[in-house]
Amino acid sequence: MIVRLVVAVLLTAALLGVGLPAAETARSERAATLAQDELTDFRDATGRFRRHNDATRPGQPGAVRLHTFRVPAGTTIRLGVGPRNESLRWKHGTGAGRVETDLSFDGSLRLTEGRHCVRLRLVRADSAVRIRLRRFKSDAGATG
Repeated sequence: MIVRLVVAVLLTAALLGVGLPAAETARSERAATLAQDELTDFRDATGRFRRHNDATRPGQPGAVRLHTFRVPAGTTIRLGVGPRNESLRWKHGTGAGRVETDLSFDGSLRLTEGRHCVRLRLVRADSAVRIRLRRFKSDAGATG
């Protein structure tokens, strides 16, 4: 009876030793895929926003769009990196990825795990069109 119990415990420990690293790898790959998909969707949405709207001078009202990000646990997303702030980047543990875009962002924004709403506004600065990024928090009592 005790021999069976010892064998069962050893077998369980061996299965956990094999299964846990595989589960962690799967979790990391899933987070990487989700982050990459979020950034690709954002790139496509900002491209449509830019094509269908005109930029205004800073301080002038203009086209605004809201975009919601769902950043996976343990992941960081950066919007507006690179020499012209044109790249989107994600990092999860030791993995990292990048999504290139032909749009220039007016600054950089860092998002950590969770749900984030970002306000996009087209602005014209120094004869160049840029997308200004800001975190968006709705006012109390405002309706959707």
